[in-house]
Amino acid sequence: MLSVMRYSFEAFSLDVDARELHRGNEPIELEPQVFRLLLTLIEHRERVLSKDEINDIVWSGRPVSDSALTSRIKSLRKALGDDGKAQRIIKTVHGCGYRFMADVTQHSDQLKLALLSQDALTGAAGGTAINKPPTILVLPFTATSAIEALPVLPEGLAHDLIIGLSRLHWLRVISRLSAFRLAKHTGDQAALLAASWARYSLTGSVERQGKTLSLLVELHDLATQSVLWVERINGALDDVHCMRAEITEQAVSVLETRLSFHEAQRARLLAPNNLDAWSSYHLGIDHMYRFNKIDNAKAVDFFNRAIKLDPSFARAHAGLSFAQFQHVFNRYGNDIRDIEQAALAARRNAERSIELDGLDPMGNFVMGRSFWLQADPAASLPWLKRALAVNPSFAQGYYAHGLASVMSGHSAEALQDSKQALALSPLDPFLYGFHGIRAFYFIAEGEYLQAYEWAVSAARQPGAIPVMDLIAAAASHLAKRSEEATRWVERAQKRKPDVSVDYLFTALPFCDGSIRSKITESLHASGL
Repeated sequence: MLSVMRYSFEAFSLDVDARELHRGNEPIELEPQVFRLLLTLIEHRERVLSKDEINDIVWSGRPVSDSALTSRIKSLRKALGDDGKAQRIIKTVHGCGYRFMADVTQHSDQLKLALLSQDALTGAAGGTAINKPPTILVLPFTATSAIEALPVLPEGLAHDLIIGLSRLHWLRVISRLSAFRLAKHTGDQAALLAASWARYSLTGSVERQGKTLSLLVELHDLATQSVLWVERINGALDDVHCMRAEITEQAVSVLETRLSFHEAQRARLLAPNNLDAWSSYHLGIDHMYRFNKIDNAKAVDFFNRAIKLDPSFARAHAGLSFAQFQHVFNRYGNDIRDIEQAALAARRNAERSIELDGLDPMGNFVMGRSFWLQADPAASLPWLKRALAVNPSFAQGYYAHGLASVMSGHSAEALQDSKQALALSPLDPFLYGFHGIRAFYFIAEGEYLQAYEWAVSAARQPGAIPVMDLIAAAASHLAKRSEEATRWVERAQKRKPDVSVDYLFTALPFCDGSIRSKITESLHASGL
């Protein structure tokens, strides 16, 4: 059995779990931030809440203007029949903050765990999906052995993760202040689900043995009470700051792909007519990463559906740009006009994504890649650098930056970009590209045996596209493995009968230079 809280004051009733406010039997519509503001003021009604504390809870610590908070206070007062003059319910304490003044009665309703199961989250009983992005709760790490020398480490690790995850604009992260207040429920996932509305949680532990430190982090689905991901990092006590950075980078990178896949799995349980914008978006992502014409078309349909449901959904526009880029890159179209229209649409949706959320790393990523479709990879570099500045754990951002650098004639950065991408996301859908960058780098350096090893590895990765067969062929020829080079060309031709050298360089617009010349000569010598 679980306790789900309700509050009542004056003629109002606030249902925390249902996120509903009623005056008597009449529901009152509140925007999500206004609802969160009301709940925050009620939960801290015993004192004045400063603007910084409200910002930490309601906006997850992201910087907002005073006018934004004032606007939400005004909206809340209007919904409650209060105003700035009367201040009957919400009092402004000038120079300090705000305080909730009405008498509050707290209720605890006993509900069965089943009500908070997957059916409750997906609305199976009523057939309606919750139209909101997933929320994650990061709790302070536990210390499984003495760490007297680092007493703030358990909370510091959680704080690092909260900051890192806040860069994922499609994921809501519960603020540090609220998360730490919920730490008492750490061992009761059902209670966490009820108290926080979070769908996922990150927990961890810190263990010290002599001069060795071990950090463990786990990702949980609170609804199904299952573990989705576990990672352990061991290192010297003196390297604790590097370990903190490493576990944060890994968590952010893994959640970018792992949670999106999990959200898509959840969305498949819904009836098609009940998909909300977020479910449609994640199903689009799932189909997009299958790298074939049929699934890419399905991805386009899901992204368009998400945009129709929520025209201001920046990530959906970014996803649509991604799929349209792929339509052009892999030549899925029937004629040149279709390809040109998809290229224009890829740029248009990238621009729209940036207009809606200029700090979303994926929006900057697709904006950068759209320049490749104009044979101008150098112009993509500032956008890709911006994507990495926003989210330094963005594995696909390093991949794209490394590839654009190679294509622009600046191969020196490519090797480090490839290493970083692989370290952050060793099972990424673009793993073939991560390996491919390494092959291009070694071709540029004249180290053909290493280029061959990485190119063949790239072509054998799941989801590898026909372009990678051509890179494997070129690298095989350069490594003096002519027969193998011919087989790779034949494989590419079997998968895509119209494949050619021009097809390769249309997809990957290398500037004129040694890499382009070496690949061209090798492919011609291998029968293409």
